[in-house]
Parts: sequence; C-alpha cells; structure tokens
Amino acid sequence: MNDLSRRELLAGTAATSLTAASTSAFAQQSAGAPPQKENVVNLDCSFISVKLPVSVEGQKALKANTATPSDFIPCQLRAYNKTIPGPLMTVYPGQTLIINVKNSLPPYPGNEAWEKQAKGDHNVPHHLGSTNLHLHGMDIIPHLFDPIGTSNPTAPMIEIPPGGSLQYKFEIPKNHPCGLDWYHPHHHGSTAVQAVSGMAGGIVVMGPIDDVPAIKAAKNIYLVVQDIGLFPVDPPVPAQPGVPGSPGTTPQEIGLPAGTDISNVWVYEPKQNAIWQTFGVPNSTAQVTIYDPTTKQAVPQPQLKGGFTTGDYALRYYLCNGEPFYKETHNAKSPTDPIPLPLIPPRFTMAPGEVVRFRMLNGCSDNYMPIAVEGHTMHLLALDGVNFPAVRPLAPVPIPEPPILTPPSNPDVLKNEGQIQLAPANRAEFLIKAIDKPGTYKIVQLAQNQQFLFSAQKTIAEIEVTGTSKIMALPTALPVPSREYPLIKPSEVQVMRTIFFADQFPGSVNPFVGIDFLLNGQQYDVTAINYAVNVTGVEEWHLIVGDSQHGGTEGHPFHIHVNSFEVISVNGKALEPGTIKDTIWIPAESKVVIRMKFKEFIGKSVFHCHILPHEDTGMMQNFLIKKPGEPVPVALNRAPMMAPNRLTAEASHAPDGAPAPMHHMK
Repeated sequence: MNDLSRRELLAGTAATSLTAASTSAFAQQSAGAPPQKENVVNLDCSFISVKLPVSVEGQKALKANTATPSDFIPCQLRAYNKTIPGPLMTVYPGQTLIINVKNSLPPYPGNEAWEKQAKGDHNVPHHLGSTNLHLHGMDIIPHLFDPIGTSNPTAPMIEIPPGGSLQYKFEIPKNHPCGLDWYHPHHHGSTAVQAVSGMAGGIVVMGPIDDVPAIKAAKNIYLVVQDIGLFPVDPPVPAQPGVPGSPGTTPQEIGLPAGTDISNVWVYEPKQNAIWQTFGVPNSTAQVTIYDPTTKQAVPQPQLKGGFTTGDYALRYYLCNGEPFYKETHNAKSPTDPIPLPLIPPRFTMAPGEVVRFRMLNGCSDNYMPIAVEGHTMHLLALDGVNFPAVRPLAPVPIPEPPILTPPSNPDVLKNEGQIQLAPANRAEFLIKAIDKPGTYKIVQLAQNQQFLFSAQKTIAEIEVTGTSKIMALPTALPVPSREYPLIKPSEVQVMRTIFFADQFPGSVNPFVGIDFLLNGQQYDVTAINYAVNVTGVEEWHLIVGDSQHGGTEGHPFHIHVNSFEVISVNGKALEPGTIKDTIWIPAESKVVIRMKFKEFIGKSVFHCHILPHEDTGMMQNFLIKKPGEPVPVALNRAPMMAPNRLTAEASHAPDGAPAPMHHMK
C-alpha cells in the first residue's frame, strides 16, 4: 500500500483598522529599575469590530482613511482589552503577577446541542463563549485546572463563563529566565476559535540580558504574528423539505446590538457540531456537515456558511502587530492550496550599522514558519524566552525571487529552512546589524509543505536601511540563565518516555469532528492523569511522528506547560547544547529527543500539540507533578494504548552529550 498524506486521505458596522487598534500594544521596553512587588494586569475579553482589506488598494485606502465599503470586509473578532494583539505585559523575576480576567464575550447558543447531541464530549468544540488564561512559556504554578495549582487528578479545567471573572496570582521565580513569552486562552473546546479570532498577547520578562551594554543600546522591535480565520455570517434560512433550516447568527451572538445589519459581516462563530469541510461535501453544494449519531453519517448543511475547521478557512489573514500582511482565500479547485494575496507589510527603518533587537512570536493557530532576514546575519540571542550563554550568528540564506506562492513542481526548492524555524507558539529574539548598503530588505516566512495546507512564502515585515551610518557594537557573551543551567547530563536522567503523535481519518473516536487527533493512541480525557512525574525529577522524552501508515501525515508542534526542556536531537542529529525551548516542531516521519527537569512547582498540568484545532479536538494529555514518594494517583490507571517506557537512567546510559538509545516495550 502506498503512503498517503492527510490531504490525499481527505480528498475522496463602524470599525477601526487593526493597525490603529494595536499601535500602543508593543511600545519600546527598557529594563530600568524593578517596579513594585505586585504587578496588576486587567484583561477584558470581548468582540471588536474591525475592517480588513480585500486588496492592496483597499489596504492603502484604509490607511489613508479614504476607504469605501468595496475596499474592506467588516469583521467581528475577539480581543483582550479591545486590541489585537493584546497589551504587552512587562514582568520582573521575583514579582507577584496578578491578572484579573473579565469575560465580556456573549453567551454561546450551542451549549444545549453539545450536551444533547455530542453527549458533552469535550473533544467536540463547545462553550465558545467560555475562556480561561494560559501564560505560555512562564515557569510558574500550573494554572489550567480548578483551583489554580491543584494536584487533584480529576480536577476540572478552569472555565470563566460569559459575564464571569477570575483573578490569577503568580509568584514569579527570582531566577526566572528573561525573554519573550505570551498569553492566550486555553479552555478546551474554545481555544482555537478564540485564538484564531485575535485573543493573544506578549509577555516580556525583564532581566540581566537587558543590561548587556550592546543590547541595552539597541532598539526593541516586536514582531507578533497571528492568523485570523473567517467565514461569512450564517443567514437565517427557513426549513424546506429535505433541507434543515437555520435561525442564522444574531448580532448579539457576535457582540453587536440587536437590529444591526450583519449580512456582510465575517466572523468565526460556528454553529454547535458544525464542521467546515476543506474538501467540500461529495454530491452536494454544501461545505458544512453535522454528524448525526443516530444514522452515524455526516449530514450536509447547505444553509450554513461556516463551521469548526481542522483545515482551511473560507478566508484567512496573517497579521504582524495587528497589521495584515497576507491574505488567503479558500481554493475550491485545489483545496489544500489557498489562493494567495500578499499585502503591504509593516516597514521598520534602520540606519547603516545600527543594531536592533527583534523579538518575534509565532502566535498562529497552525502555521509553521521557517524565517529568514534578507541579506543580513541573524545574531540569535534566545529561543522561547531563554537566552543562550553566547550569541549564535546565523548567516543569510537565499530568499526565492519571485516568491513561492503556490506548490512548486520541484518540491526540493522547499528544503530551505531559513535561519530559524518557528513552530506555532515559538519565539525567537535576535539582533540585526544593518548592512552598509541602503535599500529595503525583507523578513520572510519561506514556503513549506510540511502540513496539511501548503504554506506560501510571506513577507512579514521590511527593513529599510537609510540615513547616516551609526557605529554600534554586537555582544558576544550573554548572562547565563541560572534556572536552566547547568545543563542536564545523560547520567542524570531517571525516566524515559515515548510520546506518539498520530491522526486517523475518518475519525472513529471523534466522529463529530470526523478525524481523530491522538497522543499514544488516545484522545484527551480531562479527568485522567496520563503521567506522574516527580518534582526535581529529570526525564528524557522521545517525541515521534510516524509515517502515513502510522498516522504521521503532517508535522506537529509539541508543547509542555510549567517547565522548559533542552532539545537534544532531531532524527539522531545532535543539536547545539543549550537549545532550550517549551515548544518543538516534529516533522512527519521524525523523532525528537528532549530532556527536562521538573524544577519547583507541583500540580496537574498538560502537554499537547500546539496546532490549536488539533489540541481542541483531542491531541492533549494531562500529567501530574508530585512530590517524590507520594503515591501515583488512581487516575493513572487509565493508561495510554501504547504505554510509554518508564526506564531508569541506569538501564539506558548514553555518553554525555549523546542522545540516549531508544527502547521499546514488547
């Protein structure tokens, strides 16, 4: 039988621009003196009305305040404090961070259908008006389950309902690494819809690296990349013989006053249990289905324009600091190859010889990004909020011109992985020293075909080198982040585990979604504990995405909460020591080896795929950080179908610096 990819398996009102809403979100930061012991942040979640351009001409008209209705589409997006991205938090080690979250999103009308039809299956997207908060990359107390920091194996996930509020309180460790982290919703069932509608923001942890003279002298430029997925609002449709009707979407459901004309509005507000099919519905004009548990069939819903998607959107925009730089339209003729439209990217000015510190977040719901800066060496300082002890210079790489916007006839041209690789949720911080030659240079995501959808080359931002030359230095040595060093030696590893990522089509465990996203053969169970680990324990995990015969039809990004890890090797190739991350891309047919120490905090937490539609529909598991000697919880008896190894380091020694050998239980 030939290997099959997932795409082959599946084929059978008044508004402001986002740019205007976000100009203050990412202002210049400096270390300065530490502020008060307590740092209080208020976050209010709500819908906002925005205009997104239909074309480059429309984008110019929006910027010039001369736009007419033909230049833009009116959208209802979700946001923190009415800005996309949300406000940048500045945090210091040793601080007490208090975050007051208020949920001003309207009630979601599909809750009853979820309970009655899907039997409350939490791997079916649901409760789209409910939210909570995750501080991604922060080494802090586990905070997904109720109450915050609980060690109760069966504790439910925190849910802040519409109209509700919750205070989070975090003690930031005094030796917390300094760098770029971020925050986003993490309520299982509504994470993807909320995040791909705009709900995300940055966190910068200040610290010793900010006082390195060459870094302190450099201007900070934040590059927060997000994607926005959209569908037309569902109109009211009366029932007809053989065709189900629909009440449509009401203005109140998407944050607008009753009586507002929303006939031209775009939003991501799927009806409960509705699935938008990237490949369409065979023998039907419908693009949306709803699974009928009685007949065990996905029933076409021609009256619906949108639904939850694990693939493409009818329309998708990519934003940098809230400013659209790229637009994609679903391609009915070639469903996994969206129709591209490059827009005008933001432009930053540098003088020849000037050094600027770029701090970049891939906040996309599912897009893997190989990044390159045209014509410039990238002086890499940090990944995922943890700096290296020394700068890592990365030479320029070729950037295709004209850009690769559609799948090339020769896929070998897509092997260029750029200077850095950012999976969804990864961050990178780097210095750019402008070359002497004036001109405009691109910061680019190179094209890649490692996922279900082809991802075209995109110019995220531009650097204009102009003006009088400056003389600015580059650093070499950097402060050592003491919480992550010294690095773990292979002889210190106490436990080894193996985590398998797989998807299965058609879905048997999750027929409402139509595809199963699995970790170790299981879908997520909120009340189970899949692994128990010891605080201060040292473990090595082998993360595997198999071939297409074993569910490996695309790459997956692995993310674990509470602690970072060191990436030891990818497909047997050792990485430079000190490559510390909290999220790592695992290509299809690959194995990644990581090592980590569970340093300080105890409680129930999670790890998962950070492609958010995968996470929301089951590609997540719980683990419990416990004190050594405490009993393993009864909930662990619900073991994965493919049990992980629990081997001692003594049974699996490898030379220092080398990946430990792979072991399999029979």
